[in-house]
Amino acid sequence: MSPRYRDLLLLRGRERPRELLLFTLFAFAASITLIWAWSWNARLNDYGLEAATSFAALLHGHLETFLQTAPTYGASLLVRAPFALPGSLLHGGTLMIYRLSALPCLLAIAALGVWLARDLRRAGGSLLSACGVLAVCAANPITYRAMQLGHPEEVLGAAMCVAAVLLAQRGHVSWAALALGIAIANKQWALLAVGPVLLAAPAGRWRILAIAGGVALALMGPIALESGTLAAGTVRLGASSTGLIFNPQQIFWFFAQRGEWLPKQGILIPHTVRVPPAWLADRAHMIIVAAGVPLSWLALRRRTSRGDALLLLALLMLLRCWLDPWDVMYYMAPFVIALLAWETTVTRSRPFFAITATLATWVIFRYLPEHISTDFQALAFLIPSTLALTLIAASVYGLVTSRRLVGPTLPHLTRVPGVPS
Repeated sequence: MSPRYRDLLLLRGRERPRELLLFTLFAFAASITLIWAWSWNARLNDYGLEAATSFAALLHGHLETFLQTAPTYGASLLVRAPFALPGSLLHGGTLMIYRLSALPCLLAIAALGVWLARDLRRAGGSLLSACGVLAVCAANPITYRAMQLGHPEEVLGAAMCVAAVLLAQRGHVSWAALALGIAIANKQWALLAVGPVLLAAPAGRWRILAIAGGVALALMGPIALESGTLAAGTVRLGASSTGLIFNPQQIFWFFAQRGEWLPKQGILIPHTVRVPPAWLADRAHMIIVAAGVPLSWLALRRRTSRGDALLLLALLMLLRCWLDPWDVMYYMAPFVIALLAWETTVTRSRPFFAITATLATWVIFRYLPEHISTDFQALAFLIPSTLALTLIAASVYGLVTSRRLVGPTLPHLTRVPGVPS
């Protein structure tokens, strides 16, 4: 009997149907609770201000109006529209539509949690570790913040990017490409996941690019075409301008001037706040995507392990937060989930780093702003994030081994067949 077939039989023997059912029920209950337990301010959060009107037009069949007024993440609303349609047919209000449109986003991340928890248990991980994995996905304060601010699509993007890498690692090239295409259409920062997915795939990289590109184009193309010109559509979908939004938790904070009178806008920016430099306002998001290209190329060039494609994804998603002047709490979701998937499926360790990153994110973005100045907020973000970027990059590019980074793994853990070493 071949070792691979023997491993498959052992894994089948470890299946726990009741446990899987409990994981699924918990994940579903957590998603429903997160959606319905709070009365989200859906009229005044970003969903209400940016998307509610155009989404209502779509649900009422006014497709042209939707395409002309859709926000940068309009393609995400197209994907989520079937879930919100029943609420529209029942004449539900803005809050009802928002809740139903968020449902597929939360179910996607919850389903990923079930997948990762089951995967860890099949490899011999403890029930407590598996529950920790599930909790990070299905009951995360970062997800709560995304819902509060009106951006559940960020959670959907995190789930689809990580799922694309996992599917590519297991050789499901077409499914990986489909997930990647949906992720890119959902939010364009998912372009950073292209390199990790290509690294994870054992073959068929051109097929991944073709299918993912086709899916993204099919969902985003109509919105771009209704923007008048290709240039206008590109700017609209890419949200290239950051305007006056300039948060402390990013690398450019100390390169900017302090608040001042802005005659064009007719507003006074307080001295404790900094305004983005003119050279950055229209280039920040392009810099982020451009930075991902050489980093992904270098990983491919150095023959980084396909198993560490998830770690490369975590690196790029944290780099996005590091470089984005718009950086807010929910931007950390893709980084945390990618790190969790790497710990769970590759190193087979407890989800220590993912839980630590979640707690640190809450402290830096929610607790500290109420107690320290904006300059110290910037330092509180830059010091740990720069250290994390350095350690992750050292592991991805072979300067240190993953084992040395995480220490000893849980006892008696095995790799699921199809996950590369």
